[in-house]
Amino acid sequence: MNIYEFMEQNNITIAAKADLSNKIFDITKRNVELESFDLFEQLILFSNIDNLVASLDGQILPRIWVQGNTHCVICKPNSNQLVAVFYDNCMDAKDNYFYAQKLDLLLKEVI
Repeated sequence: MNIYEFMEQNNITIAAKADLSNKIFDITKRNVELESFDLFEQLILFSNIDNLVASLDGQILPRIWVQGNTHCVICKPNSNQLVAVFYDNCMDAKDNYFYAQKLDLLLKEVI
């Protein structure tokens, strides 16, 4: 499975891969709008990889952020990359946690 198939099958709107050594984001977006594009802007567009890494220091991964119905899950599929995926859903906190765990496992296979 490639990143596009992963996104399609899991209703992911945006995937932002962060290369930790080169400090570069590789952003893939489907032609779907997020309810809250602000979450993506705050975490990725108007930030940088160093800030993202610092925000994860001491956190259990995958890390989940929520703004309205828009969710961001950040995973670390390998030692040199972080991946932030953005999607909309109406799951409760418990179901979204288990969904984030599933995405984390799938990303380790895809990346």
